Amino acid sequence: MSASENVRYIKIQKIGEGAYGIIYKAQDVQTQEIVALKKFKLSDNEGVPSCALREISILNQLNHPNIIKLISQIIINKKLHLVMNYYDMDLTDYLKFNHEEFHLKNIIYKILLAVEFIHNRKIIHRDLQPNNILVKNNEPVLIDFGLSRVLSPNLTPGVTQLWYRAPELLQNCNTYDYAIDMWSLGCIIVEIALNKPFFMGSSEIHQLLLIKNIINGDEWFLHNSQFAKFNNLFIDLINKLLQVDPSKRISSKQALQHPFFQDQFAFIYNKE
Repeated sequence: MSASENVRYIKIQKIGEGAYGIIYKAQDVQTQEIVALKKFKLSDNEGVPSCALREISILNQLNHPNIIKLISQIIINKKLHLVMNYYDMDLTDYLKFNHEEFHLKNIIYKILLAVEFIHNRKIIHRDLQPNNILVKNNEPVLIDFGLSRVLSPNLTPGVTQLWYRAPELLQNCNTYDYAIDMWSLGCIIVEIALNKPFFMGSSEIHQLLLIKNIINGDEWFLHNSQFAKFNNLFIDLINKLLQVDPSKRISSKQALQHPFFQDQFAFIYNKE
């Protein structure tokens, strides 16, 4: 543990690190509650980084049960920290131990609810991936809004972890929209079903080639042996999300209205 005088939070251990920040498990000395602290990386002569200001601004707008809650912002040793609710596993960890279809379908639906919520506020997450989805008691929350932006005409294409990056981003398009999040969700949903990533490229060019080799026609899924065990409604949902042409991808609202979610007896896998 690390602590200093008059500090409300005691850091217990480092639990993660990204491009812009380091995440710690910590304890609130006043309430004894376990929380997560996100410390932003910056040198001593830098002010508050723009990514931090952006994330704070966005999180303050988002009050949803499936989006991480920003408790407060504090300064520890002259470094800005965000205080958030603590979760002990991300989606990747969760999938190692949990394969109950009812819970998996619920998690997919709740993730879509969170994404629809941010899209309705004209926010693109831009970094949807299993590591940015935490799970507790079979309920998911979206985290890490450091790359998120309000929709605008000209945006940076070099966002989203490679395996979840939409084809238009891989082709350096800077006029994209919410559809990039929907592609990422399609990749995540397939990963939930297969328990492994779907497109595992080693470079942008390799990633694009993988996508084009697999999604090579309107009925590409019929030729994929991994999909043979999937429910037809589930396959249709995946197909509508993993459209190479972003204008053909369904929105978060349309995904929530898909028959896969309307049919309470429809699950991921075919029943034998």
